Amino acid sequence: MCKKCLTMHVDPFKPETYTWLLKEMDVPYIEGEWKTLVDKDFAKKGPKKMSGTAIFGKYISKMKLQQFKNYRWADTEKLRHDLNEKNAAARREETEADKEFKEELQKKFDAGEISEAEYKTLMPTEVQNEQVNPTTTEEVYNASMAGNAYDETEFINEKDLPDPAAELTDEDKIYLAMKWGRVYKPNEWVTLERDYKNMMDSFDIQDADTKSSLILICKLNLKANQALDEGDYDGFAKLSRELGNQRKLANFAAVGRKKDEKTDFVDSVGEMVAYCEKYGGQIPEMKITAAKDVVDTIIADQQNYLKSLVYSDPSLAREIEDYIKNKEIQAQQKKDREAAKAQGLDQPEISDDDIADYHAFIHEEQEKDDIIVEGDEA
Repeated sequence: MCKKCLTMHVDPFKPETYTWLLKEMDVPYIEGEWKTLVDKDFAKKGPKKMSGTAIFGKYISKMKLQQFKNYRWADTEKLRHDLNEKNAAARREETEADKEFKEELQKKFDAGEISEAEYKTLMPTEVQNEQVNPTTTEEVYNASMAGNAYDETEFINEKDLPDPAAELTDEDKIYLAMKWGRVYKPNEWVTLERDYKNMMDSFDIQDADTKSSLILICKLNLKANQALDEGDYDGFAKLSRELGNQRKLANFAAVGRKKDEKTDFVDSVGEMVAYCEKYGGQIPEMKITAAKDVVDTIIADQQNYLKSLVYSDPSLAREIEDYIKNKEIQAQQKKDREAAKAQGLDQPEISDDDIADYHAFIHEEQEKDDIIVEGDEA
């Protein structure tokens, strides 16, 4: 069996739930060491998140230390007897003078003759702890677990709350159980179905795969909210991370929202410019009157450098000229095709001017080729 399964029923405050494991593992049970680990876990995590598995694992690790590794389960009674003797000796060491000193110090503090700082400095820590928290860790644990610290009935009587699942028919319950699973309560079905509908209304979802992802997202959202309400912040954090991952995988983001849901939302510069152009608006030029700093100077230098690269590159100028010329030719060809179509012709007619222009173009290209050839021969 794995560690988790083996210790799943361990109750830190009930020795009968874990001593049999210690016996099987031939590990001694030292009550004082066990209680020390329980107190530390309680102080760190609180009563609702204490883990019997974690405490048991820490105890086993502690028993492997040099001071305990030679002891076995058979030494349990001897260790208990030695511990009791040690505690009794410690109690005997407390002299009558110590008791009188504590009593006198307490009287002075109660009478206001000494300050709180002086009292806390001189009074032993164990006495102060007993005054602040007179109950044991087990008593605090049992008291906290007796009721839900986040029980809404402490504020509103549950009988006064309307049942969200009261109007569900048998057919509704069968449908919801098939869709969400039988492990959920009817009121949880209602919450899941509400979240599902809200998401379907907010996003353009068509395929079955995305709908399946949406069901998983709704379940994670429900569990995350329940963990937060119960004060399980670690569980809430884990569920929130997984919820975010599932939303990304399913592409549930603002860009996936329905267009008609975004009419009052501008999320890019392009949309803002398009809006201004559509409705005749104007974006005024931003005039900056503040003096430029080092960063502004660096940006300006980079812009000037790039500008000089463009302006000083003759090949780029030729590319721009060729592009403009080609655009003009394409526009003229389109115009000629439209004119031919209006005359009922499949292709534009070639005029004498077109033939003359063609021969002139051939002659110019030949001259350019001759110049290049002469340059290469030289």
